[in-house]
Amino acid sequence: MKPDDSGDTGISVRTEWFRFGIYLAFLYAAFTLVIVYLLRVDRLLGLLVAVVGSVTLGLAITVYVLYIR
Repeated sequence: MKPDDSGDTGISVRTEWFRFGIYLAFLYAAFTLVIVYLLRVDRLLGLLVAVVGSVTLGLAITVYVLYIR
């Protein structure tokens, strides 16, 4: 890429969002392990935690991204 007049190539790495994505990946991996464990212990409890947890995490991430950041 050729730099413009200011010397900037136009590529900006947003490490803040990258870190946010990495944290989410680890959070979902841990959440998945908890769900797998709970499904082995009790199917109803596992399904309940999966549904409620997924909806709650999805809403929390949406609110965080849209309104807090």
